[in-house]
Amino acid sequence: MWPPLLCLLSFTAIFTCARGGGDDPLNLNGNITIRWDIVSWTPDGYVASVDIMNYQQYRTVTEPGWRLGWTWARREVIWSMVGVRPLRRGDCSSFKDGIPASCTRSPTVADLTANMPSREKIDGCCKGGVLLTQLQDARKSVAKFQIAVGAAGTTSKTVQLPKNYTLAAPGGGGYSCSSAKIVPPTKFLSKDQKRVTLAMMTWQVVCRYAPPRGYKPPCCVSLSSDQGMKVPCATCACSCKPSDAKSCAPSSGKTERGKSPVQCTNHMCPININWHLLSKSKGSVRWFEVSISNLNRHANYTDWILMIQHPAVQKFVNANTYYWSLPSELGSMDVLWGIENYDQGLGPLGTGHSTAKFVISYKGSPGNWNFSSNVFFNGDRCTNPPLPR
Repeated sequence: MWPPLLCLLSFTAIFTCARGGGDDPLNLNGNITIRWDIVSWTPDGYVASVDIMNYQQYRTVTEPGWRLGWTWARREVIWSMVGVRPLRRGDCSSFKDGIPASCTRSPTVADLTANMPSREKIDGCCKGGVLLTQLQDARKSVAKFQIAVGAAGTTSKTVQLPKNYTLAAPGGGGYSCSSAKIVPPTKFLSKDQKRVTLAMMTWQVVCRYAPPRGYKPPCCVSLSSDQGMKVPCATCACSCKPSDAKSCAPSSGKTERGKSPVQCTNHMCPININWHLLSKSKGSVRWFEVSISNLNRHANYTDWILMIQHPAVQKFVNANTYYWSLPSELGSMDVLWGIENYDQGLGPLGTGHSTAKFVISYKGSPGNWNFSSNVFFNGDRCTNPPLPR
């Protein structure tokens, strides 16, 4: 058994006081690609199949999901959509027979949920706006919908590409999108895999993660041990505690309107990740119980993903959850995520399933624990605890 001070120094030395930046340090080349494929022409426009593909290795889009927007080049309208819904109809007063689904010059669409009627769905749609990483589930890393566009070009030479694409995600998940670019037409394979067809026309938009200036990550790391050591999250890690505790969310019951949905803490982070050193750690093997707690009464973190970076990362021993080790721009990372129907999601505070726990172990020499380390939750670098002086 380690003396408490030794335990504190050897444990906390693996962490640094890193802050979230204005880019994605984990995956500098990662992006979300939006691909439009015109699959047929209509008398006044076209029908397109749209894919939203998450090529970010470690960053997910969580509930309530993504919202995609753009500006039409002319005065196009949306006759119909399958798999998504437009958030505004706009002024369709000039149409007497057959009212479009949206007439606004700059439409925004949102994903549907899985419980929608089958007539409003297509294959690959309706995931509630959630995009997982390909590592977690390749099928759930892609969203699909179909759109019928009118008052538009009816050939590849007369179609004008939409512009000013925007992609919004919950929290600080802002994205900066490129202009649409025409690319070689997509090839489609028939269901019997015997026939290949080409899209009439294809263009792509690439969106990269770009949180707003001054954005703070929504998570912090705390430390504890069986020997009684406790190092809380850094004060004001995500925000500062209000002077009036009644303005925060209570640990139970409902949050009143106008009050913060986050539980009152010294760090005010909606996500707290606690590393607890277990007493069975002996010699070169360290055993940790990791707890991920959702302290937000309004947020539901489905399909969370946790990344860990430290010198012993290549000497991972065991974990009772899904695990993978992959390289990143910051070096090798341990990647962990929840098991379906067990700890896959973090429910809102007060629901009884707002915490996920798992045990992991590493093997390494004492020197392995004297270098910097980082912890990332859903792609955001968490604020680490203050080191002892």
